[in-house]
Amino acid sequence: FGSSTLLGRGIGLAGPAPWDHPHSSPPSWRRSTCVMFSLCASPAVDQDEEIVVAGQQKQTPIASVAARIYESFVGNDHGYDHDAADSPQIRAPPEAVKEAPRYEVDMRTPLSIVIFGASGDLAKKKLYPALYQLMHGCPDAPLIPQEANIVGYARSKFQRSEFLEKQCVNVQGKDKDSFLVRCEYFVGGYDCEADFARLHEYLCELEGYGKANRMFFFSVNPEAFAAICKQVKAHACAPQGGFTRLIIEKPFGRDSESFAELDQATSSCFPEDSLYRIDHYLGKEVVLNLVTLRFGNQVFEPLWNRESIASVQITFKEDLGTGGRGGYFDGFGIIRDIMQNHLMQVLTLVAMEAPASLVAEDVRDEKVKVLKQIRPIDPKDCVVGQYDGYQDDADIKKLNEQKGYASRCPTFAAVVLYLDNERWSGVPFIMKAGKALETQQTIVRIQFKKAPPNSLFGDQPQNELVIRIQPNEAIYYKILAKLPGLTQRARDVQQTVLDLDLKKRFELRRTPEAYEKLIHDVIQGESHNFVRRDELEQAWRIFDPLLHELEVTEKRVPERYTFGSRGPLKADALIDRMGFRRYTVTGVPGFAEDDFD
Repeated sequence: FGSSTLLGRGIGLAGPAPWDHPHSSPPSWRRSTCVMFSLCASPAVDQDEEIVVAGQQKQTPIASVAARIYESFVGNDHGYDHDAADSPQIRAPPEAVKEAPRYEVDMRTPLSIVIFGASGDLAKKKLYPALYQLMHGCPDAPLIPQEANIVGYARSKFQRSEFLEKQCVNVQGKDKDSFLVRCEYFVGGYDCEADFARLHEYLCELEGYGKANRMFFFSVNPEAFAAICKQVKAHACAPQGGFTRLIIEKPFGRDSESFAELDQATSSCFPEDSLYRIDHYLGKEVVLNLVTLRFGNQVFEPLWNRESIASVQITFKEDLGTGGRGGYFDGFGIIRDIMQNHLMQVLTLVAMEAPASLVAEDVRDEKVKVLKQIRPIDPKDCVVGQYDGYQDDADIKKLNEQKGYASRCPTFAAVVLYLDNERWSGVPFIMKAGKALETQQTIVRIQFKKAPPNSLFGDQPQNELVIRIQPNEAIYYKILAKLPGLTQRARDVQQTVLDLDLKKRFELRRTPEAYEKLIHDVIQGESHNFVRRDELEQAWRIFDPLLHELEVTEKRVPERYTFGSRGPLKADALIDRMGFRRYTVTGVPGFAEDDFD
């Protein structure tokens, strides 16, 4: 509507624009959309013309641009479809859209994949099963060379057969034996030059002493990153012009200062395009769908702003405790472990503006813009909790004895964030994450504003767009519908859903695991779904003041909550204060339990 009325001012197709009044102006996103729409519609506009584009304000009036568009519609056939009955059909010039490059896996050059920390849980539960699927298991396999060399590297002393029996127990499939033939185990330290020199010679032998590509996965504590990067750079880079790519697993430090040290250690050895900071949430199918949902469906754009949306809630729940990781978890807590990375990445995709293209850097540029507009979190807008029984963990008891006081590590947190921009000003982004809760799920809930009190159907539940990231990926829109039946009146309505079940709709035989997608991306050289340095810098800027207040200034003791509950009651009070309302009856079996975050 904004585009057509603004064009109408220049060429007489419509009445005056609603912001023609001297004291009013269009919202910024409508201004931009109108100008960009005009340019795309008209190949005849000189690219050197002084216009408003990409945020650079020039002097040419919009009427002049509109006049040029009118000339292109009427005076030539660049923008006019002579077969149309009444109105011109607008076609973007081919050069207007920057195509994302097509990435391909090099299936001919020998490939070696080295997993540092291969004796750990991540390798066992995720990495080895993901590599099997890419080589043999998934419907499109092989997606990476079946002759790839997979070398597990760790300090633990195992025999190869013993290691594979333990760490590949979750690899399942008819080609498991063929996969295990390609797996090796290498014992070495993370800061030993001699061990890395031996590793290089061992890899060269496996690769045939020719050109090869190498990928290194850092499944180790961040304290080892610097030493490993230094040794790989000095002794184990790919030979004869092959690529060397490093996948760095979170956590990316504990705060801005530690991340800067970590980044210096890695960036001093390798360029940014060789570093892939992995956040496995960015490989989940529904998260990958967020950009398409936002910008591939025009129905949402007029609603995706503060005029229509009351709140956005991003919720992560686990029904398990720390599960033997108490010592590790206590050093980070739920805010660092889940919120600062996984949930913040989801928030940027929900809130960002349309990127210039689907090229990786354009998408990541827009995510950074969102992060720069988020205020540091006010401690008053935060509730932290700890489940009953956390202090009984053997590792936590040892830590408590060392520190001399009971752990204050939060296993639950709820925070409220605000974006200072025109689209989202005043809209609360509620982020909630916790362990030992009543269910396991990750959901984004966009709650629209309530209808006026005296609306046609009275006081009814608000519309919601719900994006269920896990489990059972789905996107559904909660609407009102009249109850069926002969005796039902027009005002007898109930909330129901318009549902996109991805598995049913696209007849997926299986949904790829996140690590399958992301490892495949790295081998292709695709960085779209990885975290750039400046994204992490801004994310730490947002959370640092809160963490300092909780841990140093206040030394806040977390609220206690029962294992298997919804978390602390104060968290619900905080969320209620933000205007969020819960509706549990949808009228659709199987959805009611998902509607109570």
